[in-house]
Amino acid sequence: MLTSYQAVLALHIVAGLIGLAAFWTPAVARKGGAVHRRAGRIFFYCTCGIALTGLAMATLVLIDPLAVKPPSGSLSDEQATAYTVRLRLFAPFLIYLVLITFAPVYHGVRVLETRQAPHLLRTPFHTSVNIAAILMALVMIGLGVWMRQPVFLGLSPIGILAGWGQLRFARRPYRTRMAWWYEHMGAMIGGGIAFHTAFLVLGAGRLFGISISGPWAIVPWLLPTIIGVPAAILWVRYYRLRFKEDGSRTVAAKPARGAAYHSS
Repeated sequence: MLTSYQAVLALHIVAGLIGLAAFWTPAVARKGGAVHRRAGRIFFYCTCGIALTGLAMATLVLIDPLAVKPPSGSLSDEQATAYTVRLRLFAPFLIYLVLITFAPVYHGVRVLETRQAPHLLRTPFHTSVNIAAILMALVMIGLGVWMRQPVFLGLSPIGILAGWGQLRFARRPYRTRMAWWYEHMGAMIGGGIAFHTAFLVLGAGRLFGISISGPWAIVPWLLPTIIGVPAAILWVRYYRLRFKEDGSRTVAAKPARGAAYHSS
């Protein structure tokens, strides 16, 4: 069981590192160009890999937590029970992290594919993923209060806001002809925030031996969101000005000439 967990974890880390590099390539490459599209596909595939391996790890933790993460020393029966409970409570958090990473990236890809057709965006899978993100966010609030875990509470709004926003976007007429463009960018940045959070919390410690303890330990969890959300707002505002759209009216028009960007 331990060997299986470590193998899945290794795949999880590799997918995360490749995805992190792929995220920055579309950000700096020409929008809609071949490099942009190719890197975007790699980023999406890595996100799928992150999701699958994350769910696999959560499952292994639930099945046999002591085998997956053996304690460093001998434990009494009471201590072993408490340790097992703590490990199993980590599994919902891992599932939540998978959802808030996968949901925005999947949404961003689907928005790109459907463009001006929100009815095509409203698939059972799209709806289920976003509802699951909202429900797991509520679970995190409950666990955060019960366990007095500030990280659970601090990250819980992400699932609620992202899940609800993505469900609502798929159920309203697009306010401007380029609304899909802004939504795509915002969603992909949201996925990038999740990748950077995982890297700062887990990857940096493993690769560079960086460790933060005490009250400051929450900073790596929240820093990408604190930086990424304003950056997304400014980026969308830039493109609204570039496309000369103020977002104040509902339209049903084709994308502006030269603004088309597709994944194939």
